Amino acid sequence: MLMAASLCVVMIACSMAPSAEAKASDYGTPTMIDIAPGMMYTYKPTFPSQLTVTTVIHEQGPSGGTGGTWGTFSAGTLNVNIPTAATPGSTYDVVLKCTSENPHQEIFIPITFTIVENAAASGSHPNIVIGSSVSMTPAVTGMGTFTWSVTEGKTLPDGLTLDTATGKVTGVPTQTGTVTIYLTATSSYGESEDLVVSFEVVPVLSVTNSPSAGAIAYVIS
Repeated sequence: MLMAASLCVVMIACSMAPSAEAKASDYGTPTMIDIAPGMMYTYKPTFPSQLTVTTVIHEQGPSGGTGGTWGTFSAGTLNVNIPTAATPGSTYDVVLKCTSENPHQEIFIPITFTIVENAAASGSHPNIVIGSSVSMTPAVTGMGTFTWSVTEGKTLPDGLTLDTATGKVTGVPTQTGTVTIYLTATSSYGESEDLVVSFEVVPVLSVTNSPSAGAIAYVIS
């Protein structure tokens, strides 16, 4: 699931005006930014203190196109909200135009966003015999670095512990039956993904009655 909009901040390069309006790469080498659906990007350009600079969004839209609405510029800050329906692998361009006067100067800041997959977590564990150890390290993919926690409102089964850095769950369950582990992976950008892993803890194989309890009957042959 996605938490509140995640924040991504990076360094930006700028360039002089091209001969004609075009996609972001025609304004110089764009800054390339990977970002996942549901995330928000913010950038506040800075300039020499002696200049009074006006900055606006000059162009934006899917790469090679125009008319996009993901980006806004207000109070000196660019905000780009990536829709949750954005398609991984697609790209989106934003070009900022920065001008100062006396004398007139202008530069462009081209940015290309590449949409990447949201976080995804996976993991499993085989059934075990009571008294056996559990050792499960889940996997997670997505932007940033991840930490792990027990999902809010849940607890680890008795006998198990969690390494929050790696997500590894270890220990020895104390009861037979279904064991369910609820984990949440949270990225350094604030995106989170839940993982549920269930397996069975079965009794040790043993005979629970004696042969003396067997039945004898006379059978006419």
